[in-house]
Amino acid sequence: MFYSIWLLAAALAGWAAGKIAGDDGFGTGADIFLGITGAFVVRWSFENLGISLKDVYLLLFSIWGSAALPAAVSLGIRRHNRSRAPTSH
Repeated sequence: MFYSIWLLAAALAGWAAGKIAGDDGFGTGADIFLGITGAFVVRWSFENLGISLKDVYLLLFSIWGSAALPAAVSLGIRRHNRSRAPTSH
């Protein structure tokens, strides 16, 4: 039961982060995928570092990770596009 709540929360956080990032994110499916991926990265990191968290805290950190990944990717793409913009002389 916890894993289904965890996946749902990660998917919703990814979708919301995509909407907050602006420009409609990367699309609903990609935002959800990035959210779930971010949650997995956070969970995997804590488990491999040997940090034991209660399920509630793990869920909160996973939600943070699922929101941070789409926002970071969006910021990286914006910076990349801005640096490649033609300059007017």
